[in-house]
Amino acid sequence: MDDSAAVRGAIRRVVEAETRLTVCDEARDGLTAIQKAKDVGCDLVLLDFNMPGLSGIQTAAALRLVLPNTKIIGFSVVAKEIGEQLVAQGKFDAFLSKLQGLTKLVETLKSLTPPVSETR
Repeated sequence: MDDSAAVRGAIRRVVEAETRLTVCDEARDGLTAIQKAKDVGCDLVLLDFNMPGLSGIQTAAALRLVLPNTKIIGFSVVAKEIGEQLVAQGKFDAFLSKLQGLTKLVETLKSLTPPVSETR
């Protein structure tokens, strides 16, 4: 979830090309992100901290209440130390600075999702 359609599109393309994950939906603001995550029943949510309406931090807190088993990753330009504190407090399952890039994001997504067993 990011307020920039271009950023959301780039993330979607990379995630779907480089992982076995399917992007269920996108949202530009916190309230919409919460509603869409509830409607879809997301396993994993990627949140920017700076979104219109509710911040990513407020959105994560609300998601923890309504979808407690959903993994939440902060992906933002805020200081890495702030992100790490929020992970330590249990508000996020992981944090990445956008400056680390999409390759690091893909690695983190893969580490937070169970491998898909192959069917024969």
